[in-house]
Formats: sequence, structure tokens, C-alpha cells
Amino acid sequence: MPEMCANKAEARLTLKSQIQDLALLWPWLDALALEYKIPANTLFAINLCLEEAISNVIRHGYAGQPNNTITVDCTPAAENWLTFIVEDSAPHFAPADSDPATARESIAPKPTRIEDVEPGGQGINLMQHFAGTLSWGPLPKGNRLKLGFQIVPPAELETGPI
Repeated sequence: MPEMCANKAEARLTLKSQIQDLALLWPWLDALALEYKIPANTLFAINLCLEEAISNVIRHGYAGQPNNTITVDCTPAAENWLTFIVEDSAPHFAPADSDPATARESIAPKPTRIEDVEPGGQGINLMQHFAGTLSWGPLPKGNRLKLGFQIVPPAELETGPI
């Protein structure tokens, strides 16, 4: 479990490439939610995107080989924004179109009917839908995924900015 410092959440979570380590994500995010006052709906989106990204690294990047490292860093990016950076040392992830702005169509077609949904291939679409910003790229050895989320207090969502 990530260590906590005097009511301040650790900014980094380090996981091993095993599915059971995903259980460490929620407690870490709960601590961050308290520190940054993350609303429940945004916390859900963050968890969903990070679980998708991390499980893909474990299953596809590391091909299920345990004991490889995955790090997740949380940093305030701007007022009311948090950025989560997922890094691994797996082989480079290179979709057909490596530009995240145009990758939506090249990763997997977005289904228009529930009957057309097939398992797999929708991770980038899912993350693009729930995250405010999304980018990825290769590291010298591995990959980096950045996900940004706007942290809007619930009162502002209902009434708008004052």
C-alpha cells in the first residue's frame, strides 16, 4: 500500500505488473480525493481511466509477466486540474495512428449501436471520453501516458462560475 505522510497523499503510486495490484489504486485515489477535494463523478472517471490504462499495460505491454514496474504520478497541472502520468518499461505502444488527436478512428471504430460493441479495442475511446486531456508517447525504454482531469467543485457544476 502506498505510504501516506501526515494527511498528505503520496504523489506517486508504484505497482507491479499483476492484476491484483489494481486493488491499490482505489485507496490511493481516495487519499488524493480528500487532499484535492475531487468530486465523486470525477474520481470515478479518474479511476476508470487509470484502471483501463494499467490493466492494458499488465495484459498487453508486459504480456502478463509479473514483477515489472508501473508508476502513476499525480500532479496539480493548473488551477482545478490534476494530471496523472502512467509510465512503464514495456515495449512501445504504437497504434496505427500515434497522434492522440486523430487516433480515435484508427484505434477502433466507435460503435453506434450496443449490438456492434465487441470486447477490446475501446480503451483509447473510453479514456478520451472521460479525461479532459490525453496524450501518450514513447520513453527511451517504455511508455508514458498523461491523463488530465478538471476538478470542479460540485457547487460550480450546478450553478456555474460566480
